[in-house]
Amino acid sequence: MSEHERKGHSRLIYSVINPIFEKSTRFFLKEVLRLSGKTCLYFEVQKQTVIPTIFHELVHVRSRRFPHFLDRKWDHERWEQKSQSTTADEDNEKDFKVPVDGADRKADDEKESPFALCFTSKKLLSEAKIVKNARIVVIGASDTGISFVEALLSITYLNFTNITLIAPGKLPHHHLPQKKTNLKCQSTSYTNEELQKLMLESRIQVLDARMTDIDRNDKNVILDDGKVVPYDTLVLTMGIQEKTLDDLSFASWGIEPQPDIRRCRGVLSIDDPKLYEYLDVQSDLIKKLTDRRRGMKCVVYGRTLNVYAVV
Repeated sequence: MSEHERKGHSRLIYSVINPIFEKSTRFFLKEVLRLSGKTCLYFEVQKQTVIPTIFHELVHVRSRRFPHFLDRKWDHERWEQKSQSTTADEDNEKDFKVPVDGADRKADDEKESPFALCFTSKKLLSEAKIVKNARIVVIGASDTGISFVEALLSITYLNFTNITLIAPGKLPHHHLPQKKTNLKCQSTSYTNEELQKLMLESRIQVLDARMTDIDRNDKNVILDDGKVVPYDTLVLTMGIQEKTLDDLSFASWGIEPQPDIRRCRGVLSIDDPKLYEYLDVQSDLIKKLTDRRRGMKCVVYGRTLNVYAVV
């Protein structure tokens, strides 16, 4: 943002537009910047923020982690010089300092911002986005799949209108209110806070389903519930998965049995889409395992990092 003057930055708090004029949102934003004398507009999305209708005209800022272990304290602008003079010919001009946004932040504060940041500028509003209606289907919510979707949404001059992410068991942060409730090893690419700031549910279509077959002739993805998802571009990003049960022709407890695969009751794979549902604190399985009168045995097989996280 170095090409914008300090006074050219502004922050949007609320936005309400009559549905009749939603198609003219870009024009309204340009007029707001012109009448206010600003060149750049920011919008912070907190956890409880209602996504406004102008969100599709804003550019989402990719999350960047704070550079820890700094050699010196983080130095940032805290004050802005303001003149008290009312006329240009006044001899005794008095200047005073006005705190800028974020002036109360400590110089050694390394905490991440608790909100997602979106912005737009006069230049971006003057350039029409190229609309891409191609049906892009991404299979798997692995780090690669999420990174691919984020890269597409970060292109400022393109507007992808039809991206579908098929994530069995939902996205990781949907069932992790706290870090200690995670049953798998933590991703080194995305933290739960960063996944929340991406707001994928508000920007693309996320399906909690599992792919069972691909019809390459008609370009369709068959889901476990029988639904069909058509595609123009298919991206497979399932990541590394546990295959011990597949080699034994068994399916995990939370997966519907197939004609040539049997489901074994009480056996769970670490990649089961219903893993957090079965191993919830209030689930029947956990209550039986923790019953002191009639305790049940539990066997954990493997020697990966996920095994130690489950234990």
